[in-house]
Amino acid sequence: MAYAAAINITRKGNDYLVQITETEAGAATECSFQVPLRGRILRQQATKTAGSAATIDPILGNAANPSAAAASIVVENDTAGATIDNVSDPAVVYVSSTGTLYHRSVCASASDNSVTTLYYISGSTAANGW
Repeated sequence: MAYAAAINITRKGNDYLVQITETEAGAATECSFQVPLRGRILRQQATKTAGSAATIDPILGNAANPSAAAASIVVENDTAGATIDNVSDPAVVYVSSTGTLYHRSVCASASDNSVTTLYYISGSTAANGW
C-alpha cells in the first residue's frame, strides 16, 4: 500500500480541530490542510497506533518539507515518543500566505506506520485580528 492521510477538520467559530489519520507513514511522508492565513496552534497530540517504528516526532510547518528550513517550522516536537502531547503556553502564532499548513509524523523507522494526530487551532480573521 501507499501512504494515505485522511484529514477531518471540525470548525466552531474561529476554532478548528484538525484530525489527521495516516497509514503507511514514514520519516518523510507529508500531508497538508487548509486553515485561516494566520492563527495560533494551541495543542499538538499524536499517537502511533500501529507499525514498526518505536517513536514518532511530529512537525508542522507553513511550507512543504518544514524540517528542511527552520524558518518554515511552526510547531516541532521536543522528544520523540509513541505518544506526543504538546500544549503551548502561550499558543504558537503561525502565518501562512496560502492558509496551507504541512504536517509530518516523522516515524523513526520503516513506512508501515499508522498515526493519528490532532491539532487544536484558533484562527484569526481580519475582523478579530490576532
